[in-house]
Amino acid sequence: MAKLNLSRIVAGMWRMTEWDMTPQQRLGFIEQCIALGVTSFDHADIYGGYGVESLFGEALALKPSLREQIQLVSKCGIKLISGRRPTHTIQHYDTSSAHIVASVENSLKELRTDYLDLLLIHRPDPLMDFDEVANTFQRLRSEGKVREFGVSNFSRHQFETLNKRVPLVTNQVEFSPLHLAPMFDETFDGLQDLDVQPMIWSPLGGGRLFTAGDEQGERLRFEDQGSG
Repeated sequence: MAKLNLSRIVAGMWRMTEWDMTPQQRLGFIEQCIALGVTSFDHADIYGGYGVESLFGEALALKPSLREQIQLVSKCGIKLISGRRPTHTIQHYDTSSAHIVASVENSLKELRTDYLDLLLIHRPDPLMDFDEVANTFQRLRSEGKVREFGVSNFSRHQFETLNKRVPLVTNQVEFSPLHLAPMFDETFDGLQDLDVQPMIWSPLGGGRLFTAGDEQGERLRFEDQGSG
């Protein structure tokens, strides 16, 4: 990601609604991350039932100068049933131009920023029109609302199909000692072939590597101790 320059570790904001922090405490968290060299923050419109981005934006508004020190990543393309989205009557994927644009506009408002550093399509949409998505990405870039684009959880073929139409900078996929599939299903091979770096979500297995009672996690910890 030469153009984007994300930090080596990206802070995932998925569970921010569960942290029970005041705006000032959230600001302190952001500043602590920056001090540690973690300057990239991963969001999605649906995180926290469509609530996380507003919590982050509320904290960022306390010190707007931090915006130039950080990179904001967001994802869209999933519609959840939520009180915050009363028009959603069924959970489904939506990668139409109208939905992508509306999601970006809302993320910008909630995060209190003028642009996203990176926008990802959250999950492959079986009804995706690749040309429509590519044209929408190009429009958002020309309007200055999004700087770079990528996808999340795409197969090698899906990534390459969209990448032919618009340059993508990453595929964010699950990978950890508990989930090795990208090493063997051509995901990593395909990205390396295109000189594209993956982003990894849940690198610690969603905490399972350290959770008592998780059979796989405990076995890995035992094997690691035995090899020491």
